[in-house]
Amino acid sequence: MSLEYGVLAGKVDVFKREDDQDTPHLQIRVIDRNNQAWRVPVNVLSGDQSLLIFHRVDPLQGHPILASLSDLEPGFIPLPSNSRSVSRALDFFRSPLFDWPTGVEVLPSGPGENDDLQDSLITDLKSLKSQNGDIFVFGAKFPKQGQPFNPKPIDQEFGTNQGIHDIHMNQGNPPGNFERDNGVFQDGGLILKFSNRYVGLFLRFQTQWLPTDDRTGNRIPNKSRPIPAGANILSDPDGNVTPSNVSNPDIYVERALVNPIGSDPGKEVVVIGNASSEDVDLTGWSIVDRNNLAETLSGVLGSGESLRIVLSGNTAQLGNKGGTIRLKDASGNQVHAVSYSKEDGSIEGRYVRFIT
Repeated sequence: MSLEYGVLAGKVDVFKREDDQDTPHLQIRVIDRNNQAWRVPVNVLSGDQSLLIFHRVDPLQGHPILASLSDLEPGFIPLPSNSRSVSRALDFFRSPLFDWPTGVEVLPSGPGENDDLQDSLITDLKSLKSQNGDIFVFGAKFPKQGQPFNPKPIDQEFGTNQGIHDIHMNQGNPPGNFERDNGVFQDGGLILKFSNRYVGLFLRFQTQWLPTDDRTGNRIPNKSRPIPAGANILSDPDGNVTPSNVSNPDIYVERALVNPIGSDPGKEVVVIGNASSEDVDLTGWSIVDRNNLAETLSGVLGSGESLRIVLSGNTAQLGNKGGTIRLKDASGNQVHAVSYSKEDGSIEGRYVRFIT
C-alpha cells in the first residue's frame, strides 16, 4: 500500500534528541515557506532494536532530483504514485543516490560527543542552520488526510500539529505489519542545501531486503537478500561468501553517451561491462530509461569485456535533463541502475562514467 508520500521544503528551526525510549527518534522542527511548523521524527533505532544503516553523501551530486528542488512550491507537496519520477521522488534502488557499501551501522546514543547517529545528524543540521540553508524532507505526511491529529508531548513543546515521518527506505520490508508501507519511488530522506553543495542523509533498516518488485516494492521470493552495512559480499547460513547481487553486480552499466554531437536519436550509447569469469547471453535483457521505455538486447557479453550498445532511438532514450539507466535481465529483474544529472547531460559528445 502506497504511503501518503511527498516532499517538504523549509528551514531547520530546532531539534531534540531522544535517548531513553525503545524506539528513539531525532525530533526536528522545520518551518516551511508559508511559516508553518512541521515535526520531522527521524528513526535512529529499529523497533526490533537493530541498528539502522546510515548513508551520508557529501557532496550529493549527479542526480536528477537536485534540479527540481529549487522549483518546489511552498509547504508540503503531495506526490501521488502516478506522479512520481526520478526527478521528483526518491528510490534508493531504482534511482541510486549512493553506493551501497558506504552504509554504516551507527549507535543511536553514545556516552561522548560525536559518537552516535543523532550526533552525526545534528552536526549537519547545525551547520545548515548557521548558513540559513534549505532542508528538503522526503517522507509521509501525518496525520493522514481525514484523520485527527494525535499530539505527543513533543508536539506541545514544538507547537506542531502536523509532520513528516518515514524518513527512511520504504521498500523491501518483510511480510507483516510493515509490508503495507512498501512501494516504489517513495523512499524517505533528508537533502540539505548549503551555499556550495548538497548533502544527502539517508537511512534504511536491516530488515529491508533488495531487489524489490517494480510494482509493489515488496521482496521478490527467492531473489531478495539483505544488504549489510559496508558490504560488497554476503554470507549465506552455511558460511558461503558470494558477491551481493545489488551492491556488486556481475553485469553493470559502465558509462553512457547521453548527449551525442548533433541529433540524439539513434546515436546515444550505453556501455555495459561483465565482471564475471563467464560469458553472459544477453538475449531478452533490456536497458530501461527514466520513463520505463525499454530497449531489448541480444548477443553475448564476454567474460571481463565491455559491450557498446547504440540505442535505436525508438524505445529507451537518455534525456539530457537528467535521468536513470536501468539494466534488467531476461526475467525482468533489475541487475544494475545508475543516475545522471542535468549537468551531466549538458556536456555534448562526452561519455558519463559511472563509479557504482
